[in-house]
Amino acid sequence: MNDHAPHSVLMVNLPFSGHTNPTLGLARALTDMGHHVTYVHSPTWRGAVERTGARFVPYDDYPSRPRPSQEKARCWDAAYRTVLRIGGDYDCLVYEMLFTSGKALAERLGIVPIRIFSTFALNERVLEDFGRSGGWYLTSLFRLPRVRALVSKRLSRRFGWRYDDLVDEITRNGPDLNITYTTRSFQLYAEDFPAPRYAFVGAAVDGRAPGGFDAPAGSGPLVYVSLGTMLNNSAGFFRRCVEAFRGTGVRVVMSIGNSACPGRIGPLPPTITVRRNVPQLEVLRRASLFVTHGGMNSVNEALYYGVPMLVVPMGNDQPTVARRVAELGLGEALEIREATPNVLREAAMRVLSDRECHARLSEFRQETRNAGGNTKAAKLIIEQLNRV
Repeated sequence: MNDHAPHSVLMVNLPFSGHTNPTLGLARALTDMGHHVTYVHSPTWRGAVERTGARFVPYDDYPSRPRPSQEKARCWDAAYRTVLRIGGDYDCLVYEMLFTSGKALAERLGIVPIRIFSTFALNERVLEDFGRSGGWYLTSLFRLPRVRALVSKRLSRRFGWRYDDLVDEITRNGPDLNITYTTRSFQLYAEDFPAPRYAFVGAAVDGRAPGGFDAPAGSGPLVYVSLGTMLNNSAGFFRRCVEAFRGTGVRVVMSIGNSACPGRIGPLPPTITVRRNVPQLEVLRRASLFVTHGGMNSVNEALYYGVPMLVVPMGNDQPTVARRVAELGLGEALEIREATPNVLREAAMRVLSDRECHARLSEFRQETRNAGGNTKAAKLIIEQLNRV
């Protein structure tokens, strides 16, 4: 228990799985410590939030079952209005970095801002890398200055930013405590992010409900293939993976999500299993290779279990993450257009047999496990509040 009275913690996030999933364990850790946690989120996340023990508050004036296009268009404004309405009753606002108005909003409410990074901790150099990487969607703003200027001015006026530029608001208007879900060794330009203002807590694997899965029969190494939850509508890539691993002696578990249709993957040999969803941590615990899109959460989880990676990025920050995996010798990176069955097969076999890669992963595995995860993140938040 706490030596101090319980704190009232307000959390807010946007309805994107990669940005939300790691923070659910944080909500659970804070409630387990005896603090009062309220989480503002899209109605579609009610069940996941309530299972952490936190109080769930849906966005104001928001559809109960929003279409994907509605979520992307309306979530920022709806989240802001909701926090503005209730936030003054709390000690702090814990916000994920995609909610870029978090610092300005917390200051308006007179409460402590605390920022979470589900990708790399961000500064100008990291954002320049994102812009050069070729990733699309939000990261494209960092290589399109005119578009960024138009978007920035509109958002700055609407949400009361300190700066008129998105990059400046992210990099120059940060809070005193920034928590990043990776290790300092994996962070880009780690020397730019001094402690204690920047804390690196590793993978957010704590508090995840266990689940079982049926691996294909056989004794060959297990390869796990997944493109994550957001940019996974690529039946063609999954078909290439089937052809790449057919007849190689390896066993494959393929998670294709809800976008691709299992029937479009084609006939499967008995060594390959295709599912819409699998318990990723349980699969990684047994996997010898992870063929991944390079989402930061997936990569951190692979590091936690010491699994070598073959990264095929799809967009956003993933090209930068893929390059980081390769330059640290934790696997290889392939561009989607070059990932033919033959290229995939050859790269996979190289990584599976790379002893130096396995040795480096052993070191990263230990660092990731020692970083503390959400238990450490929760302690840092409460220590920050106790100092105020």
